[in-house]
Amino acid sequence: MEQKHETLGSVVKVQQVIDFMVLGVLQQQGKQYNNQMEQFILRKLDGTGVNNAYLTTRLQFLFDKGHVDRWWDGDKRFNRFYSITGSGVTYFLQLKLELPERVELAQKVYRQFDSYIHEFDGH
Repeated sequence: MEQKHETLGSVVKVQQVIDFMVLGVLQQQGKQYNNQMEQFILRKLDGTGVNNAYLTTRLQFLFDKGHVDRWWDGDKRFNRFYSITGSGVTYFLQLKLELPERVELAQKVYRQFDSYIHEFDGH
């Protein structure tokens, strides 16, 4: 009987990828608007983006955990700036250590799945 070492849902968690990218751009480029971070993700992932509502949810999570600060730009209630905190830097460094192994595992799983898909070639 095969032993389960991982579940597909835990191979790479999308929220960790988003958190890493958000915290990374805030470190590299300083304060950012939500839409600037969304555009950054699109550029870095060659057109693959994140649902705006989901990005907002992740930003709320990062704020609630103390990893980012946020504030309004004047009276424009739709323009909210974000910046990274010391806690955010610590969380980013933790993700930087964990994610490469997770990405490698995800690539392995997808290669195995790709091989399985090809078992049906010609059927």
